[in-house]
Parts: sequence; structure tokens; C-alpha cells
Amino acid sequence: MTLDGTWIAVGAEFGGQHIDDDFLSVITLKITQEQCELHIGGTTDKGTLKFIPHVIPMAFDFTSTDGPNNGKVYKAIYKTSGGFLVVCYNTVGTDRPKAFVTTPENQYSLVRYKRPE
Repeated sequence: MTLDGTWIAVGAEFGGQHIDDDFLSVITLKITQEQCELHIGGTTDKGTLKFIPHVIPMAFDFTSTDGPNNGKVYKAIYKTSGGFLVVCYNTVGTDRPKAFVTTPENQYSLVRYKRPE
């Protein structure tokens, strides 16, 4: 499955806590080859994706090049299944997540996306 296209958030948690469904409705992710735009409400982070080959789980680094997180690099793992894209981001540190689990200790963000209908 190609990741290119627009994805909308349908589920998320941060640091082990469920994210309210009202907040999910304002999160979209747009991927075009190795370019990425993450929209959260009226805020947009644009950047590049560097896919990490030959690792399990699949992984990428998102480098923000324009927006409130300009210059930051977020390490992530991802998987696709049944038309969904699941991404686990480390937004507070430099380690790459090893599993699709968030806890108060790791403070990872886990987002489940689907394509708009």
C-alpha cells in the first residue's frame, strides 16, 4: 500500500491517554512521496520523510522544515493494515519507538489514520 495521499485521524493517544474524538477531527496527514504535511487545527507542519529501509517495524524520520516545529526531527514507526495507517511518533525525545504503545513514561504519540471517504 502506498502512503501517498491524504489521511484523517480516527484514533489517537498520547502518553498512554486517549485523545478526545473532537480533537481528532482536526488532524490530517498529507503525504506526497517524501514530502509531508501534518495539519492540526489551524496549524501546519510541513517537512520531509526519510524512510528507513530494512527495519521491522517499518520506520521513518519526519523533519519539519516549515511550521511551529521547524528544524525538529521526529522518529516514528508505522504499519498499514485494512486500509489504516498507524504511526507511533516520539515527539519529546530522540529514540525511535520500538512498539506501538504509549505510556506516561515514554510520552509517545500514537495516531490511527484512514483515507477520507
